[in-house]
Amino acid sequence: MKKNRYLIKLSGEIIKGNKESGVSFEAADNLSKKTALILKKNIQLGFVIGGGNIFRGASKSIQGYNRLLGDQVGMVSTVINALVLSERMQANGIPVLLQSGIKIDGIVDLFDKEKVEEIFKKKGVVIFCGGIGNPYFSTDTTSALRALQVEAEWIFKATKVDGIYNKDPKKFPDAKFYDTITYDEILEKKLGIMDLSSIILMKENNIKLKVFNIFDNQDALEKVCFGGKIGTTVIK
Repeated sequence: MKKNRYLIKLSGEIIKGNKESGVSFEAADNLSKKTALILKKNIQLGFVIGGGNIFRGASKSIQGYNRLLGDQVGMVSTVINALVLSERMQANGIPVLLQSGIKIDGIVDLFDKEKVEEIFKKKGVVIFCGGIGNPYFSTDTTSALRALQVEAEWIFKATKVDGIYNKDPKKFPDAKFYDTITYDEILEKKLGIMDLSSIILMKENNIKLKVFNIFDNQDALEKVCFGGKIGTTVIK
């Protein structure tokens, strides 16, 4: 039976709303309200959340910067965002399960497939945070891994850009937009829409990807979940 199960890759910027940095409960509440409407229509949603609104990593120009510790700060930042989003989801009547790549006793547990299936049966959502629990891997790779683990039909990458272009459309007015593109083309053209490990993982496992602008309109998330014409579709 078709599950209609999708994984949404959210950047931390979506949680900061109009703030320069940090978290916005208003932005999290707005996303939660949209999610509640989608769940009523027989759709199952998981979220992988980033932490860039809190911590993006230090510049390589900083002498002696410890990448290991920096990535750990980034993983904890995603947990903070997940807790904020979880609170607003529950406030809007949505059952929530937090799953993490790093265990924090009393706050969040490690990935558990059985618990994920239970929350979906309750018409709730699962929010993945903490990356995969190891440094040097981004939330892009986390998204690909979690999509495989929960058997998601699609990954929807929510961004501030309409989809995939051959170059930065904000810098180059002549940038070409792709309605559809293959993973091989992304690798060949070095488009950098997601990190290399995630692209290869999705390509080898035939995961479908949609890149869209979640800020495009109020219905963008609903539109992508119901197959509307939006963003760029990536196929094998």
